[in-house]
Amino acid sequence: MKTLLFLCVGVSLVHLVVPKVSYMTIKAPRHLPPKNSLDFAFISVECDYQSLVSTYKDLDNPMSTFQSTDGVSIFLSSDRSPGNEDAQVIATNFKNPSEAKTQLNSHVTLKTSGKIKDLFSGFQESTDAVVVSCADKWKVPVSEGSQYPVQLKGEYNVMVDKNLGFTMLEIPRNQYVSALIILPDGGKEAAVSAAVNDANLAKWRKSLTKQVVDLEVPRATLYVCSALTTEIVLFDESEYKTNKFAAKIAVTFP
Repeated sequence: MKTLLFLCVGVSLVHLVVPKVSYMTIKAPRHLPPKNSLDFAFISVECDYQSLVSTYKDLDNPMSTFQSTDGVSIFLSSDRSPGNEDAQVIATNFKNPSEAKTQLNSHVTLKTSGKIKDLFSGFQESTDAVVVSCADKWKVPVSEGSQYPVQLKGEYNVMVDKNLGFTMLEIPRNQYVSALIILPDGGKEAAVSAAVNDANLAKWRKSLTKQVVDLEVPRATLYVCSALTTEIVLFDESEYKTNKFAAKIAVTFP
């Protein structure tokens, strides 16, 4: 039995406003087939936009320690070169927005095994660079075999809210993305469901502490992409950089 779900979040902003993270949340069955209508948990994918911005800034900082990260690609305007010689970039002709859109969307689709398509709606000719982070066939949690759910044992960042009635644990992928699994207590499903939003997820995440766990959690395979698009805008003979962010997630349940 397989279920496929797509969620999409897009956020745009100007140079002085930078969101720290974006959360994309899916409702996951705890068992397959579900035992009842309340037999569910939540999986929230946290995309760290600040890490994308830092990667972009490191392009022109020759003193930075630039390290390539698996799943991260940088598309730079073909009319310039990065200031950091260690930065590996893919030259892109943003002066031809249609060509750039095709190039970038094809890249994302390829890097997510065909699950995420049409992430970008288009580009401006003033686009300077796009930083793309993809996580492909990400097993959450990682385990042997094909059991569903999975008995998760080990040391993880965890928080327990006894008042609202849930347990949350973090499974990091890299500096750009991590997963949060929220497990409601019996009888608390409706209250927890109503409380799962970006503001609360950010607040709960601050309460995570390293703990040893032995929990039954739903298993999912995630396909995630987040991206930063930076444009250089001329205004009163000055240059301003504006940032746009986009993210998508596709999920399969075994």
